[in-house]
Amino acid sequence: MGLALLFVTLPFVVRSVQPVLMELDREMEEAATSLGARPRTVFARIVLPNLVPAIAAGAGLAFARALGEFGSVVLISGNIPFKTEVAPVFLFGQIESDNTAGAAAVSVVLLVLSFVLLLFVSWVSTRGLRRAR
Repeated sequence: MGLALLFVTLPFVVRSVQPVLMELDREMEEAATSLGARPRTVFARIVLPNLVPAIAAGAGLAFARALGEFGSVVLISGNIPFKTEVAPVFLFGQIESDNTAGAAAVSVVLLVLSFVLLLFVSWVSTRGLRRAR
């Protein structure tokens, strides 16, 4: 199930990080290296702080996509109740069994979770922009 979600959502992270990597100033890395910084230090102090907002945005998009993913999970995992069941499949089952109150409760939990994640991604992006200045 995790592999199916990774296959479907990984492009969101890649498409968010790729432009940042292409625009990253190579001269900063070369300057750090010429001043004696090790590759791990260059990555941790120069590359990673520039990538954090893009990774957070991509992870937020991937998470939002994974919350609503229905088809790939059902096809790959087989939809075994209480084992490989994801929220959209559970909601579908609740609505089909005419338990609209249960489906609404799960939907509200997913909505709150998505809102908290959106606030977190916004906070990480804002923090990353402040650091870049």
